[in-house]
Amino acid sequence: MIVRPRPHVWELFGIWRLSVISRIAPQIALVAAVSAIVDAAFRHWPHAFANFSLAPFTLLGIALSIFLGFRNNACYDRWWEARRQLGSLIGEVRSLARLTLTLQGGDRSRRIRTVKQIIAWEYALMAHLRNQPFPPQVQLYSPNTLPANSRDVPEALLRDIASEYAAMLADNEFGEPVFQTIDVRLSSMSLIQVACERIRSTPTPFAYTLLLHRTAYAFCLLLPLGLKGTLGYATPLFSALVAYAFFGLDALGDEMEEPFGDWPNALPLSAMARTMEISLLEALGEVALPSPLQPVDSILR
Repeated sequence: MIVRPRPHVWELFGIWRLSVISRIAPQIALVAAVSAIVDAAFRHWPHAFANFSLAPFTLLGIALSIFLGFRNNACYDRWWEARRQLGSLIGEVRSLARLTLTLQGGDRSRRIRTVKQIIAWEYALMAHLRNQPFPPQVQLYSPNTLPANSRDVPEALLRDIASEYAAMLADNEFGEPVFQTIDVRLSSMSLIQVACERIRSTPTPFAYTLLLHRTAYAFCLLLPLGLKGTLGYATPLFSALVAYAFFGLDALGDEMEEPFGDWPNALPLSAMARTMEISLLEALGEVALPSPLQPVDSILR
């Protein structure tokens, strides 16, 4: 996720790395080159382009803008829902750890071990959502219960955590009402995991993306035919600006569609996992706490 102060007006045109322009530069260059060719051809054969008008492009541009806005809203909804789910997860994890550690009596070392398993679970979940190898924190906080050959390691870890609480209940460390409260927390954590997996595995319909890409390319490549008689030598410049707007919004929608990816605009899963780790270790009374992750080159991972 990009984390940086709002740029001043004079900085807007100097920001390159944090914008999508690096991804869409080939499309912009293509449109500008086609515009230059059309403008040169118009100057040599003006009568061949006499029948082209800007009116059809105006209508098509409005339709494309509406459709592009619809898709970007759908992609942003996915991004925001993922952020809400992970925000709720932080609250559920903190509440479960607080409940576990404030119970009186029983084996406190067992409860500390269980809370550390929760830290391992949330790190495993973040890696699972990003399809990345599990970080060392998973093995560090759950060295003896890390499931082998499991297709869904976070779910297997959550089952182990639930089994640990069931064993505490069997040993009369707490009563049935407390266990029901704990089970509600564990169920909420499981539902959040399922919701995040649903977002990750259910992209926006491919037909929307295909239709949008085709229409955007057709509009931007044909637009110089409507601009050539009015703008003259400025046709490539204005065509490139239109291409930047349409292809830029399209590229930004692609990033928002995958909130758990590794794009600059993806959610900072590693930073969220570190936040939960710090909260739980502090609840355990640890003094040497890891530092919160900071943005690197204005990008928080």
